[in-house]
Amino acid sequence: MVQTKKRIFTEIIFVMLMLLSLGACSTTKDGDVHDTKPDIETEVPKEKEEVEKEVISVLEIKESDFYTSPTSFQNEKNFRTDFNADLTFDTDDSGNLQAAIDAISLSGGGKLTIPQGNYTFSGINMKSNVHLEIDENAVIRPPLKGSDQRNYYLFSFGRETAAVKNVSITSSANKFKIDLTQVDNINVTVFSLKNVDGFLLSGFVVDDVLTDFSSIAFGITEYNGTYYWPRNGVVKNATTNNADYGYGLIQAQAATNVFFKDLSGTGGVTLRFETGEKNMNNLQKGGVRDMYAENISCTNGNAALMISPHAMHNGKVYANGITSVSCGFGIRIGGGYVAKKYDQDIGLTSGDYEEVTLLNIKATYGQNKAQLKSKHYKYMPCNLRDLVETTPINTLEEDAKSFWGPSIAGVIDTSNFPVNLIREDVNAIGFQDGFEVVDDSEIIENCN
Repeated sequence: MVQTKKRIFTEIIFVMLMLLSLGACSTTKDGDVHDTKPDIETEVPKEKEEVEKEVISVLEIKESDFYTSPTSFQNEKNFRTDFNADLTFDTDDSGNLQAAIDAISLSGGGKLTIPQGNYTFSGINMKSNVHLEIDENAVIRPPLKGSDQRNYYLFSFGRETAAVKNVSITSSANKFKIDLTQVDNINVTVFSLKNVDGFLLSGFVVDDVLTDFSSIAFGITEYNGTYYWPRNGVVKNATTNNADYGYGLIQAQAATNVFFKDLSGTGGVTLRFETGEKNMNNLQKGGVRDMYAENISCTNGNAALMISPHAMHNGKVYANGITSVSCGFGIRIGGGYVAKKYDQDIGLTSGDYEEVTLLNIKATYGQNKAQLKSKHYKYMPCNLRDLVETTPINTLEEDAKSFWGPSIAGVIDTSNFPVNLIREDVNAIGFQDGFEVVDDSEIIENCN
């Protein structure tokens, strides 16, 4: 019985081989037989490569998953005609603007149009259901502070107050301007976001002058014994120019479920997920979770995107479309650590992120207009180090000075947490081989 089964099995195999041999040929109309077998040497490895190639999926992100602006308003007011605003920088209209916002909020909410003109504002506290639509030809400046060098802001959202909900500041068409070039106190934040739920910031350009804070700052605040931070919002279509190394367009210290889109900057870091504020780390309140970014760019700065947890334990970050031209890095990713400034007696541990996903990165090398600090020279090719200038960019800085120099790498990754990044997919143009993506294993301490 066993022998019969073996014989039958052998005959079946023989028939199958014959059929395969016949199927591997085809007959043309003229009767010629042509070999149509696949080229095994080329076909099989190609299929294998396609199966094994690592792929990071691009997410389809919808703004409506974060915030949706109202399309109609119960009240619509004009700042010039309804609240007697001046259209020159000579008048500080902060009081008028605050009165207009308060009135609209008390009446159930609505839209306030700020027409073309020159305005002086600071210390404005946004209220729920109020939407500012600012003409693209409007220019906003903060007032001069004289001898008062305290930190200040132009617009605040939920600073030590109950939650500010459903609020926006947008442009009527293109970008309106925020002019910081005339400030006498550089300790200024344009938009300070704290206890806010449901927001949109869109359509503005900040002309900076190496001021000491990022234009948009996300952080924690205390209200009635509880800590809060921004959640559910969109920041898009915004630019900052001439930012200092340690700052830039946005720093998110604490936020949940925010979408960042179409953001650009010259100088500094355009989008910074750096959770290093001292009080927040000591409290372990805040951090960032569910951060999404698309189309973030940097020119003549430090980086387009920075991710650094310090001692905070953060959630997920996803970024698609990161571009840099003549910046120190396209992306900076740092590992967590417990800084000396934090309380050393409360058991803090090195921070991290639950997961970071980065894709579609393009970094173009520049020789002399990247913002650098000496701590990163060890990642730079030895033959480029003499190109770093010796005069600080900001001569007012007393320590931690930054300098103009050559781009260092497309991406620097010294993380201690999961990062989904395919090195081969980083498009680093003009960088020396081996410096497209660098980490601590590629440090060159001694160039002698």
